[in-house]
Amino acid sequence: MNFTLALLAGLVLLLPGITALVSWNFQNVHHGAKRPELQLTSVTALFAALGIALAMHLLGYGLVSLGWAAAAQLGEASGHSVGPLIENPYDMAVALAQGSAKASAASLFAFALTVLFECLMAWQLVTSQGLDIVFDEFDVRSQGWVFQHVVRPLRHGYKPIAYILTSTPHGEYGIGYQGVVADIRQGDNGELKSISLADPERFVYQVVHRKPDQPRLVPHIETHDRDWIGGVVVLDNAVIRNIVIQNIPDVVIEEVEQEAVHDGTAVEAGEEGGVA
Repeated sequence: MNFTLALLAGLVLLLPGITALVSWNFQNVHHGAKRPELQLTSVTALFAALGIALAMHLLGYGLVSLGWAAAAQLGEASGHSVGPLIENPYDMAVALAQGSAKASAASLFAFALTVLFECLMAWQLVTSQGLDIVFDEFDVRSQGWVFQHVVRPLRHGYKPIAYILTSTPHGEYGIGYQGVVADIRQGDNGELKSISLADPERFVYQVVHRKPDQPRLVPHIETHDRDWIGGVVVLDNAVIRNIVIQNIPDVVIEEVEQEAVHDGTAVEAGEEGGVA
């Protein structure tokens, strides 16, 4: 086997592990917090890809061998004893690697289908909810506080609400935002790159300090002039002064939204009645 065929064969054998790695990076987007993708060149990603590929091939070999043995048993039970029409694709792959046999088109097609089935199994394994349940308490993506206060609450039916104070104050005053966390981007070391809020409110905050005529006044923050801006606001880490995240159950948010809709309908009905 020349170098080109050996390289292609190695990539085919690694395909289930690479599929699992792609699925892992794809799932990273749907957890509300994104970190840089795991690269196949990293030691951790390469070890995981090799381990998953090996596990999938062992499982595939067991299922294929069981299926071929079952086909032979069914043939003998029916009185024909024809056995499988083609050889076991894994036996064919080993013989082809050793150079002791030539592969038929049917055997190559069966092996390709087997690898495709293993890739589907690897994808389903990584994207399954069972895997999230198993690793529910473990920060396997090394997201730190984002995992504890955003990713994990999202999995358990909570909505993360962020209160953000920007770092561009004008004297005692500054601009703040409040909204549902739509997306968080982190760097290689877990540092915050940016945060996106959906349907946010904008407000003016004031840092109240002690004054000579009020020596007992405790320094605190007051908010003024709240207004809903809607859409999505994206804040870069350079303008973020402080973040507070609170998690509210989805049921509570739905009830508040329904009450707001009912109140709006009642107000419209009252206005129409007054005009009439």
